[in-house]
Amino acid sequence: MVRSLYLLLVAGLVAVAAAGTVTITNGTGGYDIYNVYISPSSSDEWGDDWLGSEIMYDGDSWEFDVRNGTWDFKLIDEDGDEYILYGVPIQGEFSWYVTLDDLGEYNYTGDSGYVPTSGSCPITIYNDLGDYDIWYVQISPSNYSDWGEDWLGESEILSPGYEMTFYVEPGTYDIRLTDEDDDTYTRMGIGVGRDGYYWAVDLGDLD
Repeated sequence: MVRSLYLLLVAGLVAVAAAGTVTITNGTGGYDIYNVYISPSSSDEWGDDWLGSEIMYDGDSWEFDVRNGTWDFKLIDEDGDEYILYGVPIQGEFSWYVTLDDLGEYNYTGDSGYVPTSGSCPITIYNDLGDYDIWYVQISPSNYSDWGEDWLGESEILSPGYEMTFYVEPGTYDIRLTDEDDDTYTRMGIGVGRDGYYWAVDLGDLD
């Protein structure tokens, strides 16, 4: 009986020692987070949404209990934009204050912060052209000799008052937009890093 109690006590202490707490704060400044996925880094699946049917409203802080280990995080906001952080070691407590700078995919590097993964730097285009749809978005590295394919795809249109985000590797890019009248709007030599690039294109940007 004494031995059984001892084993139970040891098991309880091991469980406590293996427990971690993750605190996530929505600091996006206006965007609610609809989904939170927390998955062991060794897994190739995200699993269930840890929010369930709840919403993490702007300014909210949530705590999640995990085992000590290395974890990946993916948050999805009300616009469907993703905030992904890979390889976070949990030994007790970890806090993530999520801002718009965290849009995209990043590897956790401890005290030095996050570094972008391939194709994780956001370029956001907002259509401020009034009555004109944007039919084509072309984003090309500045050292390329051609524009390449349309990043909107065959069936997509960027309507006035809406924005779309595209993810690229860190680097320098040229951007060309084409509206429904075949008019173009071009910016050259844009440096895109972790914070990304935002362009609210209007008629003053007409080529």
